[in-house]
Amino acid sequence: MYYMYIDKMEIPIPPAEMTTTIAGKNETIDLIGKGEVNIIKPPGLTEVSFKFMLPNSNYPFNQSTLFKGRKAKYYLDELEKLKKKGVIQFIMVRMSPKGSMLGMNNMKCTLEDWTLEDSADEGFDMYANIKLKKWKDWGAKRIEVTTDENGKVTGTVQGDRPTTGKEVPKSVKSGFGATLQQVVRTQLGNPDNLFAIAALNKIAVPALLTYGQLIKLKDESLTEKVQNGGRMT
Repeated sequence: MYYMYIDKMEIPIPPAEMTTTIAGKNETIDLIGKGEVNIIKPPGLTEVSFKFMLPNSNYPFNQSTLFKGRKAKYYLDELEKLKKKGVIQFIMVRMSPKGSMLGMNNMKCTLEDWTLEDSADEGFDMYANIKLKKWKDWGAKRIEVTTDENGKVTGTVQGDRPTTGKEVPKSVKSGFGATLQQVVRTQLGNPDNLFAIAALNKIAVPALLTYGQLIKLKDESLTEKVQNGGRMT
């Protein structure tokens, strides 16, 4: 059993298969006296593609924790928003039948392409083909140039504004209809610590929280990790 999220949208019926492509960027050249050789370069951006159902009927195998009654139009509208949003988060959680976590994929990405399949063979339902591409944060650096009294010029690279030192509350109360993922994203800025928070509170993931449920966000080890960049390693 597994659960899939594209940003805040949960995939209602996870697909039977998913393809992950890690493209190579190596180059081949011909050298005199050596022949063909390979120049090793870092791999390209990871791509994830899959096909999932947009239900217009109620199915007992619909795994959505919050939006089980949503129809195809809701997911079509959400895909349009995700395409325009730019950078989003893709999370896939693998769970055993007994409820323990087997693994998690957590990737910052963009929704590159998606196509819609509408066939009479599928009755009222439709299918969306999705292609996601990994996103790497990047940005230009600013160089500050100074000249001392002797005329010596020095250039200093100014780094990005730090995001460390974020003050995280010890605990929060969940709102109506909130999930653990939403609480973690709101308080910590990203869902990277989702399972650390789940373990700290001894609750399942994904979890539909009760209104006003107290969620602990801090212990000494978690606080240190958040203050050192917001992500546990």
